[in-house]
Amino acid sequence: MHRFSLLILQGPASPFLKSLASLAVQRGLTVHKINFCLGDAIYWWPRKASWFRGTDAQWPQFLERFCRDKGITDVLMLGDGRPKHAAAIAVAHRLGIRVHIFEHGYLRPDWLTIEPDGMSGRSRFPRDPGAVRAIAAGTPPADLSGHFKSSFLAYALLDLAFHVPNVLLGWIVHPYYRTHGPVHPVVEYAGWIGKGLTARRRRREADTMQCRYLPPAGEEAPRFFLFPLQLPGDYQIRIHAPLGDLYKLVESVIRSFARHAPDDMRLLFKTHPIDNGLSGWQQRIGKIAEEHGIAGRVDLIDGGDLDRLIARAEGVVTVNSTVGLTAFIAGKPVICLGASIYDMPGVTHQESLASFWTRPQAPEADMPDALTRALIATVQVRGGFIGRQAIETGAREMLDRIVSPSPHLLLAPAPAAFRYEDELTAG
Repeated sequence: MHRFSLLILQGPASPFLKSLASLAVQRGLTVHKINFCLGDAIYWWPRKASWFRGTDAQWPQFLERFCRDKGITDVLMLGDGRPKHAAAIAVAHRLGIRVHIFEHGYLRPDWLTIEPDGMSGRSRFPRDPGAVRAIAAGTPPADLSGHFKSSFLAYALLDLAFHVPNVLLGWIVHPYYRTHGPVHPVVEYAGWIGKGLTARRRRREADTMQCRYLPPAGEEAPRFFLFPLQLPGDYQIRIHAPLGDLYKLVESVIRSFARHAPDDMRLLFKTHPIDNGLSGWQQRIGKIAEEHGIAGRVDLIDGGDLDRLIARAEGVVTVNSTVGLTAFIAGKPVICLGASIYDMPGVTHQESLASFWTRPQAPEADMPDALTRALIATVQVRGGFIGRQAIETGAREMLDRIVSPSPHLLLAPAPAAFRYEDELTAG
């Protein structure tokens, strides 16, 4: 068996990585950990770890020396976009160390992603329908039923346990550490407090908006396209999307809709479930729609039943959200504006954004099942970051994939280009 000396960097705000490390040691792997902040240490305790307390500029040299001294063969990290992780990937490639990137699952819920080298535009998953069908042919039917319970309260408490020590004591313990998020945790929590204080009003508004788009039986329903928003600070936007700015992308989509969509068509935006309210989407979207003369045809819903909205929509616009996969599996036309693992012929709309408003391409009949099977056979594992059963299942299955990667993945990432960048940037 290949000798494994596994280095673990940052992970989720949960005991997930500690559980994975315990299993790895039981299987005979050597495990190392580098902590950057007190939040990392809290979810690794009582296991021992090394610390990096220097600047970002000092990190690559520190890591290279660490990897050489410890004989590191593999490195595992959450996401490929955090500055320290991006630098670590470059160091690992230079040293011939295998890189394993994990994240929440492309399939939702109850799935995790584990890929070599990177995600989305950096993924090694084949983007050829023939290759996807060939992988699927040798796999069992996909079970997409939910297996684990999830709790937003548990998520919030675990997140607080990670960030509060960093805010209170980080200036002493690790003065150079900066969160990878776009705003300071205190600012983010202020947004959540604001959402909490207005929760009842927002729920009423969401119910009213949903009734407009999903009226009772017998009432006429509007025709509409759905755009489920991602988080502006998500690295899937910042590094895997044209323009690298969700606000600009939203403006470009509204401009295209105004120019090319039929007059009886509407565009409904939906906020992300964990949007903290700081983005001000209601005001932003309303202002842009008014500037393009379609204020009466563009709405935003903060809540609502996503599955029912998808079922009623003419099609779904996404940058590279996992919601696109949900819509595709439901047989709906989907257009991906950014780099996405599932953006390929037979799955998503392949022509212009302008044409999507009038001639949206539906997926080929066999592709929802084939793509789902292929994803599970290569880069998806059961599990989650919250809850004992979800963590134990995810840690076990992810470790299996680290030790024995799928043979179906490409040797190098498939070429990924921002196909709609010119159209989105056109004035």
